[in-house]
Amino acid sequence: MNNHYPRHLTVFLTVLMLFAAFLIGYQARDGGSRLATPVWASLASNAGRSTLDDVISLRPVQLFNEAFEQVQAQYVDPVTDPSKLAYAAIRGMLAELDDPYTRFMDPKEFKEFRSDNAGRFAGIGATLNMVEIPAIDTHEGDGTIAPITCPVCGTTIDDSKHYRVNIVDTLPNSPARAANLQAGDLILKVGEKPTDGLTVSEVADQIRGPEGTKVTLTIARKGIEKPLEVTLTRAQIEVPAVEVKMLENNTIGYLRLYQFNEKTVAETSAALEDLNKKNVRGIVLDLRSNPGGLLSECIKVASLVLPSDNKVIVSTKGRGGHKDTYTRIHRQIYAGPLVVLVNKGSASASEILAGAIKDYKRGTVIGETTFGKALVQTVIPLGDPRSQSAMAVTTAHYYTPSGYDLAKKGIQPDQTVELGKDFTSISEKDNQAMAALKALKEEIAKAGAR
Repeated sequence: MNNHYPRHLTVFLTVLMLFAAFLIGYQARDGGSRLATPVWASLASNAGRSTLDDVISLRPVQLFNEAFEQVQAQYVDPVTDPSKLAYAAIRGMLAELDDPYTRFMDPKEFKEFRSDNAGRFAGIGATLNMVEIPAIDTHEGDGTIAPITCPVCGTTIDDSKHYRVNIVDTLPNSPARAANLQAGDLILKVGEKPTDGLTVSEVADQIRGPEGTKVTLTIARKGIEKPLEVTLTRAQIEVPAVEVKMLENNTIGYLRLYQFNEKTVAETSAALEDLNKKNVRGIVLDLRSNPGGLLSECIKVASLVLPSDNKVIVSTKGRGGHKDTYTRIHRQIYAGPLVVLVNKGSASASEILAGAIKDYKRGTVIGETTFGKALVQTVIPLGDPRSQSAMAVTTAHYYTPSGYDLAKKGIQPDQTVELGKDFTSISEKDNQAMAALKALKEEIAKAGAR
């Protein structure tokens, strides 16, 4: 007689034992602070919402734990830093979502992320973004496409889109501007390391370093056949929230917002108050190459220029259609004629501001169709607060007050003006700014006639 059970009976008994274990077992304690809850009680209390599949979905976690333990126990060399394995596994998991904005940040990257929002860091002073590159045939080394690869095994993810980190803009008085790095430059290498498959935060981490040290970037620039190598000296960077100028014999104010960080509202509010005192007849609000930032700051800035009856600034819609609406949270400071400049580098929060101004017909939007990053990024801290990592996860889409979905479509300007060659910001070579000034003068004339 054969002493081995048939294969299908063995599988059945295994599943049955696992099922029994789940029914009589308890869930793990949450941080050791709450009493555990029996699984069967959880199922009973969530009838109509949870299913057994939800509970047994822990199996992938168990599979990972088993693999993790086996690597530590069996790998030929000792694993000296298990956290690196965990970080790589998380990155691989998020890469499978095929969303370049959903990313993991290790403790060092998360610390730098927070310093970015505070407006201070050491680097070259360039704003970076992730752009999708058309999947075309290229020669090795030309750097025009970058398929996302699994950070764990290095395998190209099938049917993925192609992305590359590019330069959105350079900051005033920065090494990047002094080296003539330009908006649209694709970063192919940092030092000797290719950027294929890397996220924005990973590329930024490689570029940054101690003040006074050097870093070499290999870039691809439109119109130039071969990649360029540019060596820069890192410096302490103070990210300006705003830049203010007086134009047209001090009759028109120019206000540029570089990004929405923790300083943006205070500096924008002070700038608008000052322009009011100077009795400017109109303002050009420049959101070109503004990559976005903090949603809370964007809503406050929108409140500064929108009338009090324009209450809704933006709404979001997440999984299952859940909708949140964000309303104004600040008094209006400036009520005069307004023209907004946007371009392909205007993304996320800057698109929200431009979209609200356009929807409420508060001002004329001029320039190019914006980037189309209408995604809510929720930052989720992970682990020990003393050495905290985090995930930035896409959790919802943004919608303008009229209900327009920005995703991948961007804000269409009221007047399309493509940026000309040999661009110099706010000069006669800046044809977008010249168009904005013309439109603003026409609006000022109309307001004077009323």
